[in-house]
Amino acid sequence: MSRLDLLRYFLPIQAKLARVEDELQRVLESDVAVARKLAAHVNGGKGKRLRPALVLLCSRLCRVESQEDVRFAAVFELVHTATLVHDDVIDHAQTRRRNPTLNALWGNTLTVLFGDLLYIHSMSLAIAGRSFRILEILAEVTTRMIEGELIQNDFLFNLDTTRKEYFDIQERKTALLFAGCTETAGVLARRYPEDCAALRRFGLEIGRAFQLVDDLLDYTATSEQMGKPVFSDLREGKLTLPLLTLLERAPGQARPIIQRIWDAGEETPIQPRDEQALRALLEQHDAYAETRQLARQASAAAATALERIEGDPATKKLLLEIPEFLLARSS
Repeated sequence: MSRLDLLRYFLPIQAKLARVEDELQRVLESDVAVARKLAAHVNGGKGKRLRPALVLLCSRLCRVESQEDVRFAAVFELVHTATLVHDDVIDHAQTRRRNPTLNALWGNTLTVLFGDLLYIHSMSLAIAGRSFRILEILAEVTTRMIEGELIQNDFLFNLDTTRKEYFDIQERKTALLFAGCTETAGVLARRYPEDCAALRRFGLEIGRAFQLVDDLLDYTATSEQMGKPVFSDLREGKLTLPLLTLLERAPGQARPIIQRIWDAGEETPIQPRDEQALRALLEQHDAYAETRQLARQASAAAATALERIEGDPATKKLLLEIPEFLLARSS
């Protein structure tokens, strides 16, 4: 899924997305040369802007009349970028979106500090918005995301990781940020709590579907499509749902292969025979089916949550299409 793929959905908010980019540039301006250098690299490899787009589209749906949606769209993108920067350090990642990571170029110390700076910028920008409720949302989201990272790292390289831990990590690290984006629009529009809860559910289910598809693509897409090596999660010691399913269905065959990959170390490419054997087992035991089914269920739940929201009809139609579109992505 590229930015071009999403263009049709972003057309109604194109002008505001451009203002988000301006706001991000303004916030990241610095008289500190090293901060400018790191910011320029991050901006050069910018992502799809899906999270700020959800803030803007849901605000359009709810007919938000102020420009505060631009502010908070930038806030959520800064939070997202900060988590990616920190994740790359934790995961020892060398590439992201086909570009070298900050830590690959400038080391862990500068990268961690820059990630901290992005978090502080996001909170400063949010505080200037003077919405106590949105600040509560941001505090909850960032707290849960960090807890998710702690839980994930506590279960790295653990063949006894359970589904409960997997879904807990997924919700904390991914889905809640999407939920914060969509709920924020309801708060800006001064919608009733029931509407804000429905918007939150919409974002939460989109986030779940997004992460399930992401976990699937780590085994089914190519490195060119993903912009990073395939089987990255496995090499980093993370067991996602396709492998958890396989471990339930063929433990005697799967466990030795996974353990051998882990014993070789993260920096060692997976041996072709192990990759082929693992792919064959995943296919043989239909280990992808449940992940696909749960992603479809989350997509449907997102649409159901949004149905109750009254607002701009054209925007609602687009938002209802986005969950299905995300299911079909290939990167």
